Amino acid sequence: MVAAMMARRVTPLLFGSLLAATGCRWHASAGTSPTVTPQPTAPAATPAPAPATADAADPLAAWSLPARPTWMDRYADDAVGAPRFFNISTLMREHGLTRDRAVELQNHYRDASRADPAGDPTAHFEAALAKAKRGEFEGRRDVARLADAPFIVVFDLDDTLYDQSYDAEIAATCADLRLEFGGKPKAIKLAPGANAALDRIAALGGAVVIFTAAPDEASLANLRAWQFGGKPLPDHPAIAAVLTNSHLVLQDKREGDGADDPKRGHPVIEPSKDLRIVDEGLTRAILVDDNPLRTFQPRNLRLTKKFDAASYCTTKDAKLERAFERTLPDVVAEIEDSLRWAQQAKVPFATAYLPHSQIGRLAVGFLRGAGMSEKAAIEYVRTHPEVVDRDF
Repeated sequence: MVAAMMARRVTPLLFGSLLAATGCRWHASAGTSPTVTPQPTAPAATPAPAPATADAADPLAAWSLPARPTWMDRYADDAVGAPRFFNISTLMREHGLTRDRAVELQNHYRDASRADPAGDPTAHFEAALAKAKRGEFEGRRDVARLADAPFIVVFDLDDTLYDQSYDAEIAATCADLRLEFGGKPKAIKLAPGANAALDRIAALGGAVVIFTAAPDEASLANLRAWQFGGKPLPDHPAIAAVLTNSHLVLQDKREGDGADDPKRGHPVIEPSKDLRIVDEGLTRAILVDDNPLRTFQPRNLRLTKKFDAASYCTTKDAKLERAFERTLPDVVAEIEDSLRWAQQAKVPFATAYLPHSQIGRLAVGFLRGAGMSEKAAIEYVRTHPEVVDRDF
């Protein structure tokens, strides 16, 4: 199927380069794969099609973003090359995929290309496409739960829910999880209140998602060593999905999410976590993360101070220790308060949580500078969400 389609693309790709030389604009024709019925999600704005890359040597160019130099990505392998990033909206449009399946196609493709780097890209793509259309996800994915949950909390792992980077001497006395990966021992310290936070969010009726930018295999091994409710964490019913490095996305500026110009959106140039994978409309999901560089939806990001196990395990400063211990409980308290407010005001959860978001906190600070109390500023942002900037 895809192989035949690739053959039909070679001539247009060459012809496209000639048109480009004369100043004409050319777009790839739609694919011929059979359309599947998308899962129920909020409708997304249709982006302007991204021009296909006129590169006959790459049979997947029409669906791919230009390769990034390996020096730009800390997780790229210099020996193998930078991982391929697909234009997710193009995959959705041409293959009838929902966003979560389109991103999973990218994940399946990367798994195949890592396992067989000398293999045929077209064959890898075709196999990945078939898996995506069948709804095959890496690890358990509770699609129905994500669609129905009144709110979704997405947690980062490293320096948010745990720290695996502290030195061996401290690890010997301070670790919560111990495992072996790649023939080497690993020690992991959970952030104070991590288990309680996951438990409480599930009890409130929320869906919990784990989303890490770290490599897939190592992250999944860490999570399987984490016993939560008597089960490896990924198997616990409170966890609706686990997303890893291969689920990070890039985004062309022609995605069309710009507020003023629908044909000029905001490019995503750092491999990032797209919350639309679990909440297309961005009305129910928030991300709890210590690293704003791996995100591009600041209205849905709850930024936290990095959890530093070495500092926490060795400090003699009671205030610093207390600060680490209050981070996740404070996030849970904000979630509880926002959920109550959302139910009373009959607004989406993300609107109620907006004052606590990365960019919402700027608006709260702005209002406090005018003499409002913290409580009044939070209330004002919730009732006037337009005061919060769309982005940075």
